[in-house]
Amino acid sequence: MLQPSYTQIMQKLNAEGESKLTSRYSIVIATAKRARNIIDIINEQAAATKEADKTGERTMSPEKMKEANELNELLKTKKPTSIAVDEIYAGEIRMKEYHPVVEEEQEEVEAQEVQL
Repeated sequence: MLQPSYTQIMQKLNAEGESKLTSRYSIVIATAKRARNIIDIINEQAAATKEADKTGERTMSPEKMKEANELNELLKTKKPTSIAVDEIYAGEIRMKEYHPVVEEEQEEVEAQEVQL
């Protein structure tokens, strides 16, 4: 089991006041997206390094290369999901729940806009 748990993450993020998370699903999705992003960065670095070996030219920016190197070091001891959970808990990644406007609410907003 990962530590911190999703309830600990939710409590911490809600206590900071930046967002109000009501769904565990939001934390799981954000974690999965960041873990996939970490893997993509590493794969991009590997492809850029392979290309640089062939052509002798850099195809990645120095900032991206630095981030990829840092992630490579972390990946020696942790999995991408663990890194993502730690980043979310530390507040390095901001989360915001999306609440779509219900059709009735949209009609009320449009009616109010017309009256103004």
